Amino acid sequence: MSDNITGFMGFEEFLSQAGTVICNKTKPYLIAAADVGDFHYINAECGYDIGDAVLKAIADFLRLFLPNMVLGCRSHSDHFIALVCIEDVDSERVLREVQRLKEMLKEIIANTAKGISPNLNVGIYFLHDSDSNIVAAVDKANIARRTCKGNYNLPCVVYSEHLMDIKENSAKILPLFDDSFRKEAIRVYLQPKISSETKKIVGAEALSRLVDSEGNVIPPSKFIAALEKTGKIVELDFYVLTFICKLIRKWIDNGLEPVTISFNLSRIHFYSNTVVEDICKLAEKYNVPPQYIEIEVTESVFFEASEMIVSKVNQLRDYGFKVSVDDFGTGYSSLSLIGVLPVDVVKLDKSFVKESLKSERGNELMKGLIRILNEIHLEIVCEGVETEEEERVVSSYGCDEIQGYLYDRPIPTDEFENKYIH
Repeated sequence: MSDNITGFMGFEEFLSQAGTVICNKTKPYLIAAADVGDFHYINAECGYDIGDAVLKAIADFLRLFLPNMVLGCRSHSDHFIALVCIEDVDSERVLREVQRLKEMLKEIIANTAKGISPNLNVGIYFLHDSDSNIVAAVDKANIARRTCKGNYNLPCVVYSEHLMDIKENSAKILPLFDDSFRKEAIRVYLQPKISSETKKIVGAEALSRLVDSEGNVIPPSKFIAALEKTGKIVELDFYVLTFICKLIRKWIDNGLEPVTISFNLSRIHFYSNTVVEDICKLAEKYNVPPQYIEIEVTESVFFEASEMIVSKVNQLRDYGFKVSVDDFGTGYSSLSLIGVLPVDVVKLDKSFVKESLKSERGNELMKGLIRILNEIHLEIVCEGVETEEEERVVSSYGCDEIQGYLYDRPIPTDEFENKYIH
């Protein structure tokens, strides 16, 4: 039975026909899996008629754009699967074509659902001669697709055995997170931000850590992706915010001068109608002045459903919270937006800082960027500073706030208090 919105065949029929093709294949093929990031927001904000129109536009475009597509289906909701013949097509061309596809589809979606520009997540699995199980092949394409979510810099993700390792890691991480969350055993570390001029603390960033049954500390790089894919990142972010509120309240009650603490807020929060209210209520519950809390948002967040996100960020700032752009310089034409984004602080990503300082041109770029940010009265934090020379250079360019191993790594709260809070 065909899908009445897109005209594509149903998933079961696709599996049947595609299975026959790959069992008798004489040409090379790939399986492509795609979905529209946060598609539910289109339905919620624009209505299901617009949502259906977007799905139909995607299907129509795929038929035209992929002349080598042998079979296609809408497996469910906004998820599409395609079997594509790639005879006389190399893998680099596939990636270029997918990037072109994403750009054109983004335009179609924006024209259909006005003011919304979500990302298209694409995963690809190149079939091998030995592949005969279509379900396994589709699963691998979907593993790659899920890995692509939230990364606007990637045209798509191609399946590799490494991704299977990540999937298996997620299967271990999620029960550990659930158990740690229930027992309130997630650790929160603080990394100081230091003024290069006064050498005094000017703030800190809160960073979470999990601890396994053997006492091994697990860094965010090992578990954040798994939590984002399952939506459990929302629980973690509010856990960290609650911890921050309790800590600042303790400092105030003990007559100590708090420093502003920042924490990362995942893009997923912005699709909740109550996120602003929930954050404000938490600060009010512990009677914490909002100026002591800084909300870090990655720059990529502003590239999807931007009007809605900007509105919520403005509400948080109106309440008194500081808002910073994290990972600035890792992608996108940042300068075209930074003048209009409703933020107070720009955090220059450590990879951007280090790469810029390696060459004369990079140094000039860094100097000019810091000058522009200062001229529009934004606070600047340089991340990942590890040497006195790096600090001297960025300080001479006009960045006073330093976060990096030169001064301290992320450390447990009690250690942080002993060193920095008096």
